[in-house]
Amino acid sequence: MPKAVLVDLRKCMGCRACQVACKQWNELPGVSTTNLGTYENPPDLSPNTWTVIKFREIGENGTVKWLFSRWGCMHCLTPACVTVCPTKALYKTEEGPVLYDESRCIGCQYCRTACPFSIPRFDWEKDRVVRKCTMCIDRIENGLEPACVKTCPSGALSFDDREAVIAKANEAEGAYVYGRDEVGGTSWIYISDVPFDERGFPAVGTESYPSHSTAIWGSQIATIVVGAAALGLYSLYLRRKKMEGAQR
Repeated sequence: MPKAVLVDLRKCMGCRACQVACKQWNELPGVSTTNLGTYENPPDLSPNTWTVIKFREIGENGTVKWLFSRWGCMHCLTPACVTVCPTKALYKTEEGPVLYDESRCIGCQYCRTACPFSIPRFDWEKDRVVRKCTMCIDRIENGLEPACVKTCPSGALSFDDREAVIAKANEAEGAYVYGRDEVGGTSWIYISDVPFDERGFPAVGTESYPSHSTAIWGSQIATIVVGAAALGLYSLYLRRKKMEGAQR
C-alpha cells in the first residue's frame, strides 16, 4: 500500500532537524552559503540539499507571526517528471516514492521543466545528473520511517499509509490541506492554520499531470526536431558555399 508523510505545519518550529537528518542519512555534503538577510539556510534546494525549511513572516498592525514550512519533493501519485523522462531514469514505486537511476540520466533536465513544484536539481559541478529527495526508500523497504520523520522533535512529521494520512488531514478541524488533491494527489500531505499561498506554496491545479507532461514533452521533441532540421539546412548551405568557392 502506498505510504505518505503528513506534515502538520502548525507544529513546525523551524528547528531544521529534518534538514540535518536528511543530510546525515543520505551522506550529503554541506553547502557553502552567504548571509542574504534571511533565516533560511540553505536558501533553496540543491543537488546536495533535498530538504529545506522555508521561513515566512506575516502580520499587520504590529503583530508578527512566523511561518515555518518543510519543502522538498512531493512524490506525486502521477509524477510529471516520470512522464517526460526520455530514458526512464525516473520512476514511481509502489511504496510511494518517486526515484531515479543516475546511470540512465542524460542531463536533459526535462523533469525540471515538467515538475509543477520545480523540485529536481541538476548537479552542474560534479556528476551532471539530476537529484532530489528519495523519501528514504531504503528505510521504507526495511520497515522504517524516513529519517526526517524519525528525527522531528515536535511531531510535525508523521508517516503512515496514504489513506490513513488523508484521514488524519481530513480530521484536522479548520485546517487547510495541501497535497491531497493537487496535481492528482501527492505522497506528502500538508495541513496549515493559514492559506498555503501565505506560506509561498505554488498554486497548482487539482488535476493529474500526465496530459500536461505529455504536452510539455511533445513541445520539447518539436523543438529538438526543428532545431536539428535548421542545423542540417545550415550545414548544407555552408557546404554549398564552400563548393561554389572551390569551383571559382
